[in-house]
Amino acid sequence: MAFLPHARRWPLPAVLAAWFLLSPRSGVLPIETDYAEPGWEICLDWTRQNGSDAKVADTRDNMGIPDRDQSARKEYEETLKAYRELARKDSETYLPYVAITLNELGILDSGQNRIEDARKEFEEALRTYRRLTQKDSETYLPYVALTLDNLALLDSARNRIKEARKEYEDALKIYRELADKNPETYPAYVAKTLNNLGMLDLNQSRIEEALKTYRELAQKNPQTFLPKVALTLNNLGILDSIENRMAEARNEYEEALKTYRELARKNPETYLPDVALTLTNLGMLDSDQNRTAEARKEYEEALKIFEDASKQDSEQYTTDVKRLKKLLDELPK
Repeated sequence: MAFLPHARRWPLPAVLAAWFLLSPRSGVLPIETDYAEPGWEICLDWTRQNGSDAKVADTRDNMGIPDRDQSARKEYEETLKAYRELARKDSETYLPYVAITLNELGILDSGQNRIEDARKEFEEALRTYRRLTQKDSETYLPYVALTLDNLALLDSARNRIKEARKEYEDALKIYRELADKNPETYPAYVAKTLNNLGMLDLNQSRIEEALKTYRELAQKNPQTFLPKVALTLNNLGILDSIENRMAEARNEYEEALKTYRELARKNPETYLPDVALTLTNLGMLDSDQNRTAEARKEYEEALKIFEDASKQDSEQYTTDVKRLKKLLDELPK
């Protein structure tokens, strides 16, 4: 039985591959920035099956997850060492632990800008999962795909476009196969990979396919997938802006904004920053079309949201505040 991978927000600054291809004023929400990781639920399941040795190592693994600092890295390294020793005696049971911990360590290292370390860890995890699929493809093929996603995000952020494209395409092929067998679980993974690959190559048809899938999923589960609909609309708006399809871009931004406002009414802490980012996109569009009054209004509302957010988390939102002030200063008086 395959376990559904978790996803968390990618810890690198969100300056992914698409941003290297866009003009500075073309938009601010270019790509899905979740990275994938197995999380610890699967470890707990194996622990219940396999006894105390696994439990000791798994306890170290769980201690490392919430704390993304040097002490967390030490915990992961101890965990990995313990799993490697166990895997030498019983590879069938403990190699999955090795791969999971490598993925976690790669995510931690990428967030701390140890990029080459992260790549080595993801690549070893990928080799391990591919080895495991030879005996149990149903369980481990999803983990091959999620590790390819992690590598693709890493390569996108480093502007290694050719490598990222290949990793996304390989992941997409796997997710499509999985979705054919399990249409309740994997279409969302197909859509996310299409979204990322579409922004990497500025390929509108891929993003439109992702949007269609997310709309269908949102009909059944709006809480989970309406944010994905809005994000994908923003991506389409950016592409249409680049191609000078301004009316289409406006419609996409406005629908995204409406969706984020509805989400923010129920969960302002999570979705007000997305409202502000979409207002910024719309303001850029209005500024480019000499709709100065509309752009000013959108920038001012976005600025207020970011200023309020920066009171709670100045490190995350200070750059957004500075950017909005600069955009406002650039508007004709």
